[in-house]
Amino acid sequence: MKPAPQYKAFRRAVDVVGAVAVIALLAVLTPFLALAIKLESPGPVFFGCDRLGRYGKPFRMLKFRTMAHNAPEKFNADGSRLVEQRDARVTRVGAILRAGFDELPQVFSILRGNLSFIGPRPDDVFATSMYEGTDWLKLSVKPGLTGLSQVSGRNDLPYKERLRHDAYYALRRSLWLDARILLRTVGVLLGAKSTRRLVSEEQITAALSEFQAAQDSNAALRDRFFRPDPDST
Repeated sequence: MKPAPQYKAFRRAVDVVGAVAVIALLAVLTPFLALAIKLESPGPVFFGCDRLGRYGKPFRMLKFRTMAHNAPEKFNADGSRLVEQRDARVTRVGAILRAGFDELPQVFSILRGNLSFIGPRPDDVFATSMYEGTDWLKLSVKPGLTGLSQVSGRNDLPYKERLRHDAYYALRRSLWLDARILLRTVGVLLGAKSTRRLVSEEQITAALSEFQAAQDSNAALRDRFFRPDPDST
């Protein structure tokens, strides 16, 4: 649950250096991307949304807009956001950006310390109504630009299965696991497809069962990891 201080310091250094490098790249790319977005679909270049940070503290996150302006929201039966392969709300430019490039403006959140490059993807602020048991572990770590569930099937995984991957990451995070996630992410961005998971279902079940056995209740887990008050520590 609590990695060595050197791990956190190294990750923060990588986050800052990496964010500065991507921001320099965005300074060159953004005018061209903004023009493409605006020419195809009227509306803002960026899409802002509130997401859950560590311990459930909300923060504002930016993305390049990939849908038609004011497109209606759609949800799955389990309450998670609906993401379809061929979504009529997504523009042609947006479909290209959704290879992962739409997320690049989030490096500003990384620089501010709300996000990290590696970590569970941040949920909507209303998502805690769907959390139970070990799901609350997701809030014990800083969310990330890419994470274990994103390289293990992403939206092909049911929402609850993604939460299990995120909880496992919170329990077993390490530089080795981070490096594997990063390498797999680069492969996905380059078009590689892999059906092999970084972590087996047996490993996830064993880790979460061991943790759950030592807990008192769902309410205790919620109180431990959900502290959205800005003055809480």
